This record gives sequence, C-alpha cells and structure tokens, in this order.
Amino acid sequence: MIGNGFPFGSTGYVILEEGDLDPASFQLVVRHYLVVKPSGETVSGKFTMLEAQNFIAQAESKISKNE
Repeated sequence: MIGNGFPFGSTGYVILEEGDLDPASFQLVVRHYLVVKPSGETVSGKFTMLEAQNFIAQAESKISKNE
C-alpha cells in the first residue's frame, strides 16, 4: 500500500511511503520508500528515507552539471 508522498529537491522528485496496513490500528506501517522521477516514472528499487534523499540529490547534481 502506498502512503504519503514527500516532494524532495528542486526538480520535481517525490519520495513515497510503501508498507502495510496494521489491522489493529488502521495505520500504515512503512516498510520502505520509493522514488518517483519528475516524469512520473518510478525508480527501480526500494530505499530508506536517507537513501532516497541521497539518490535524488545525486540525480539533481548530475542534471545541474549537464546544464
């Protein structure tokens, strides 16, 4: 199940929560995070929040170097 999305960086990347619904509390138990590119395409792989943030920072760094 997908939870909240968190915009990160300055180019439109989003970090999404993914996990399972706890039947006792009806709350999402976050298992990992997904990264969505500005195009809407999901990056392959599962991340911790820090790994997702680092991935986006590196991707944006590559973009800025190419400009």
